[in-house]
Amino acid sequence: MVRTLLYGILLGVIGYAIFLWKRAGERIFPQPPASPEKASRRYRPRPTREPWAQVYETASVDEAYMIQARFQEEEVNCVLYEQGKKDLQGQSLKGIGIAVPKSSLPLAQKIISRMPV
Repeated sequence: MVRTLLYGILLGVIGYAIFLWKRAGERIFPQPPASPEKASRRYRPRPTREPWAQVYETASVDEAYMIQARFQEEEVNCVLYEQGKKDLQGQSLKGIGIAVPKSSLPLAQKIISRMPV
């Protein structure tokens, strides 16, 4: 009985010491307040309800990345997507499509028409 009481007291003292140690650690290393971070200009959320339209298709991945970089410079949202694996006849499709929101379609077409061939 005495042993159980001593073990209980010892366990309580150890628990209280751990509690004080953690509490002191919070004062030494305070957590910064949770604040909304500024949204990066590069990674803006895309509008989900707006329809998108394909403005360009190319077989070259490098050319697609070049056009995407140009769109990002002009702050036009765009999506690169790879065409489906095979068409109805079973032939492989080659190409990368570039799509933009319909509201940005005229601007995207101007940018593409000004690009050197």
